[in-house]
Amino acid sequence: MMTKRETPSWWRNHFDSHVLRPAAQLKAQADSLERFLDLQPRSRLLDLACGAGRQTLELARRGHRVLGVDSIEAALAEARHGAREERLNVHFLKADLRQIPYRAEFDAVVNLFTSFGYFPTERDDLKVLEGVRKSLKTGGRFLIDVLNKEWLMRHFEPNSWEQEDGRSPVLLDRIVFNFETGRLDNHRTIVAKDGTRSPSFVSLRLYTLTELKSLIERAGLVYTRCWGGFEGGAYGMDSPRMIVLAGKPQERVARVRDALPNDAIRIKGRRG
Repeated sequence: MMTKRETPSWWRNHFDSHVLRPAAQLKAQADSLERFLDLQPRSRLLDLACGAGRQTLELARRGHRVLGVDSIEAALAEARHGAREERLNVHFLKADLRQIPYRAEFDAVVNLFTSFGYFPTERDDLKVLEGVRKSLKTGGRFLIDVLNKEWLMRHFEPNSWEQEDGRSPVLLDRIVFNFETGRLDNHRTIVAKDGTRSPSFVSLRLYTLTELKSLIERAGLVYTRCWGGFEGGAYGMDSPRMIVLAGKPQERVARVRDALPNDAIRIKGRRG
């Protein structure tokens, strides 16, 4: 059960990894991804910050050649277990998201469920996007799905709650939005059965559309458009989501690698 101090539904819906999205919702979102990215059969996809891989696996079920990358080994272990159970041809790699080790490998890169902005500086976030550009084939597309900062600034109220499901540990959360830095901070305390308290802190930088568009273009990508949700509605201040599509432009000098046939994703790759 959850002992509620203030209703935290918006945070849990967008961020809490313990909230499992229904299978129907994942399938609908995968339908939208295929439509937004104009994916062809057996497209090569990179799911950046894939977490436990629920959306990665759904894309693999559709026949796409997918690689999920994340920096958290426990999440990747869960994703690999799911892939083995279903015997899906999908791979997972642990890596620093600022150092994506691929060049011109993918038809599309996706970054979903507000998994962008956790690094301490804007320069770090720019490195992530520069890695996305390098990993894309010429003409490849990038889709990023984040919480709409404009919406949050209008609706945010500090949240704090206690979560207890009858098992140890108990989670105590306090959510704060810093209007000066644009960061959403989660102060969490894990309380063990013996009463031991282990504090942790997670901070997320949220971007407006203008700010994210500028960062995307600084990384060498070309902004295409923005939606307010996976259903394809228009983006605005009243849309909780911000789904941005960008692409890798034609380079002046084509890389030899881009012209070479290669049917398999290199899991280790080479750094770039």
